Amino acid sequence: MHVENKDLKMTFDEYKQLRAYSWYDSIYLAVVWAASFACFIGSMTMPLLGMLNTLLMLATPFFVGYRLKVYRKEGRNDQISFKMALLYCFRVFFNAAIIFSILQWAYMHFLDPNLFSRFWATVVEMPEMKTVLKQAGISMKEMSQAMADITPLEFASSMLIQNLIIGFILSFFIAAVMKKETKSPPPFPRNKL
Repeated sequence: MHVENKDLKMTFDEYKQLRAYSWYDSIYLAVVWAASFACFIGSMTMPLLGMLNTLLMLATPFFVGYRLKVYRKEGRNDQISFKMALLYCFRVFFNAAIIFSILQWAYMHFLDPNLFSRFWATVVEMPEMKTVLKQAGISMKEMSQAMADITPLEFASSMLIQNLIIGFILSFFIAAVMKKETKSPPPFPRNKL
């Protein structure tokens, strides 16, 4: 006898499947974020890449929602509870945040240790920033030194925490929109205890 899917706990096979899908989708999301970061770096010389950076970041919830839909259709027979969708989203954002932070740290540590100095030099040239700093009572020298003192590990850690918090919040909305529960039997056979 089968009970509705939402009333049952996750089996080991379902967990393995969710873990596999979420790992692959985490890698895909980390690649999207890495492309966005590359556009951010490139925006210092080509401002048009700044818009692409913003678009890629704004596409994050839609990308995760799309990947959840793929998981729901391929792995869950087009049904998924809110709790299962939420767990999937948590895992995708958590894994992607860790992968992306490692990529950022490696880039800034090994390839471009002066990223913030170059970025700040670009930002300081804008008249708006000069006005803002003057109104805040901060000298250009102080701000330049503060930006130069940021280490790759500090930046990557900050981005990890930011991505985890934003991913945690977005997960609730994505799971609520993408859940799809039916009264059909669950996709995996269950043993009655």
